Amino acid sequence: MVVFVLIGGTMSFAFWSRYQFNGALSDLETTITANTLLVFPSLKKDTKLASTSLEIFETLASSSEETIPVTTTTTTTASLSADTSTDLGLSFTDLELSFNFPKKGDEVYIGCTYPISWQSSTTINSLETALIDAGARKSIDQTKSGLAKENTIEKDLQNLNWKVGVVYPGKYYIKVSSINDVALEIRSGIFTISNIPKGTSIDEKEKICSEI
Repeated sequence: MVVFVLIGGTMSFAFWSRYQFNGALSDLETTITANTLLVFPSLKKDTKLASTSLEIFETLASSSEETIPVTTTTTTTASLSADTSTDLGLSFTDLELSFNFPKKGDEVYIGCTYPISWQSSTTINSLETALIDAGARKSIDQTKSGLAKENTIEKDLQNLNWKVGVVYPGKYYIKVSSINDVALEIRSGIFTISNIPKGTSIDEKEKICSEI
């Protein structure tokens, strides 16, 4: 009798203990689930939504691992040439000019006409000229010097006729500041402008003017 009572009590305690354990485990699971949903309210139990979210994470991870090609832009700096060309294809080095007349030490006379001549590496179509006072380094007005500022040169002649104007006797030179519309500076040698002596006859004057 005592044995049956002990066995019955033991079984009753076992069933009670198991019930209490299962109840406690169920409460713990409920608590964990509730806390998880409270902290992460965006998580759902919908299997389809969970699968979509996983795919998004996998896609983002895959994109971050892809190698993005880098495009390199190369800036090229164009080199500038110091040689300036004209529309005629001429450069400063092509526009060389040296005077045959007047030259250093030449003497010309007021009222006489002289052919200003030169040697050039190219055909001269136009000249911009001025008569310069060698002492004062000032340009003489073309109405006084008789030397026009802008001159069109005949192709067959390649010279410029200059009738010496009424200027003060002294030392001068001719400056060329443009050839074929290309700006530059070329000078003749310094020469002397003199008056024809008074009392000179017309024949003698013509002889003086033609001596050069």
